[in-house]
Amino acid sequence: MKKYFSFSIHSVSFALRIMLGCCVAWWSLHAVHDKSKVWALISVIIVSDPDFNIVRNNAIARFINTTTGCLLGLLCLIIIGVNVWSLMTGIILAAIFSTSFKNYPANWKLAPTTVVIIIAPAIFENEKVDAALIFALTRTAEVLYGSLIALGLGFVYHKFKDWKAKSSTQ
Repeated sequence: MKKYFSFSIHSVSFALRIMLGCCVAWWSLHAVHDKSKVWALISVIIVSDPDFNIVRNNAIARFINTTTGCLLGLLCLIIIGVNVWSLMTGIILAAIFSTSFKNYPANWKLAPTTVVIIIAPAIFENEKVDAALIFALTRTAEVLYGSLIALGLGFVYHKFKDWKAKSSTQ
């Protein structure tokens, strides 16, 4: 019979690394008076993986897609304004842009999703363009920061595993 569930030290180690990343993101952003923190925490979780190669690929994809979605969302806000047409135009542009490159990251859907995350709250809250721009840039900075934390912890853990493996063979 196949085993579908296996509790191991690796699972606990991975969960602790995610928790550590979330703690670093939370407390460091708290120190600079960031009110939200949610996008940094989400990014730590999304980018993290037990395999460092996947962590690296996730971080690169998250950087590219978030930056693309942010830039296109900002462009639409500045040119079209805070309205549903800005949102729809941003979604279309992000989807076209993201799928037009041969080696664009597989999780390309984050770019149009970022457009929605950036523009939709401004529409719902009837914000002016300048307030929407500040929100967009703050959200993007949180995503990039959380991704960087996950990448850094993944790198440190990867190096620690290498060091531990080398020291146990000697």
